Amino acid sequence: MNRILIIDDNEKLCVSLKRNFDQRGFACDYAITLPSAMNLINNSEINLILLDVVFGEEDGLDVLKLVLDKKPDIPVIMITGFATIESAVSAIKIGAFDYIQKPLNFEKLLKLVENAIRMSQLERENSEYKKIVNRLSPKIITKSPAMIKLYERALCIAQTDIPILIQGENGTGKELLADYIHENSLYSAKKMLKINCAAFPENLLDNELFGHEKGAFTGANSVYNGVFERANNSSLMLDEIGDMELTTQAKILRAIQNGEISRIGGSKTIKIKVRFIAATNKNLKEMIDNNEFRNDLFYRLNAATLQLPPLRERKEDIPLLVEHFIKEFILTNDSQITGVSTTVMDIFMRYDWPGNIRELRNAINYAAALSKTGEIRQNELPPVFEEVPSVNPAESPLDINEKNVIIKVLEQTRYNKKKAAELLNISRRTLYNKIEKYGLQQ
Repeated sequence: MNRILIIDDNEKLCVSLKRNFDQRGFACDYAITLPSAMNLINNSEINLILLDVVFGEEDGLDVLKLVLDKKPDIPVIMITGFATIESAVSAIKIGAFDYIQKPLNFEKLLKLVENAIRMSQLERENSEYKKIVNRLSPKIITKSPAMIKLYERALCIAQTDIPILIQGENGTGKELLADYIHENSLYSAKKMLKINCAAFPENLLDNELFGHEKGAFTGANSVYNGVFERANNSSLMLDEIGDMELTTQAKILRAIQNGEISRIGGSKTIKIKVRFIAATNKNLKEMIDNNEFRNDLFYRLNAATLQLPPLRERKEDIPLLVEHFIKEFILTNDSQITGVSTTVMDIFMRYDWPGNIRELRNAINYAAALSKTGEIRQNELPPVFEEVPSVNPAESPLDINEKNVIIKVLEQTRYNKKKAAELLNISRRTLYNKIEKYGLQQ
């Protein structure tokens, strides 16, 4: 049950609000003095605070600072009977979640409270996800519960010797997951070897995998150790395993099952100890039905299958990935790029990303190279994004309150953007983005 604390010297108002919140399923306390308020804050689990701007002899803004110093994660909604832009902006600048004017409309207040608690809970969950991800690997950029569970499972499997199959569309991060498995395996002291099976025709792939003896074929002037031998006592990643021929698949199965190989042109059996990781973007079950993939090899791998979700199923990661790729671009290109506009982020969230994370990275690099404003805008994106509608979704209660504050400031300053940005304590670029977001152009 969510607990609300009302801090207001008007006890009659406190009692009325408490009764209404109690009826809506909240646990509600109130304090009419600062000492009692701080006692409740220090000794109770509180999810939200309602604080009067004018609190007896105390300045509500000073109380707000005190509260946020003690409990910075608790959202605070200011109650004001003085509907001035200055007090609202000051409170939000200090760290208040939002403000509401007296006389109070309880239904409006209830929606604001529910929205604040929901956003606070999401922030706490995101913080917990980040802690888990940081514990897993600094290379992993996600707050997706599905991805976190996937990597936690990979961590458990990594510490065994069983073969692993990684499935996922192109660009979803199969190689990154394979790196993570190797780094946490018993073989991490040696470098993992990788080979893309789709890059070789059958005869050359056999040679690359198993090697050859001297004289095995024309031009074989010396013994060549294949990748299986070179990966002995380490990990071997075979990428796009679905692209190899059935005869090669049979040799791979023997190598996995028996831990041995034979070089082309040789009769000697060579023992190997290799951690085997396969990856593919294909549906292996369909390939089995079409006699394109061996079912015995599939079931040998299927004991430990890791399925990477496409980016369209983990869109909560897009803002994190955008931030990461922009930082990456800045480091490698000495760029002045600061971020993307709200319109661009809206487009990114609506796009289906058939090329997944790789496509997102390429889009950022393309747009950042073209940008001359420091912030990536819609007209700087690759042409494919021209087909994505940039209509904003329905405005949330928080958006509506922010929009109303901006409208009042713009009217007060007669749409002088410089003065309005100064009064709101935001940059002019940020103000322009919000004007574009809310359609406030004159």
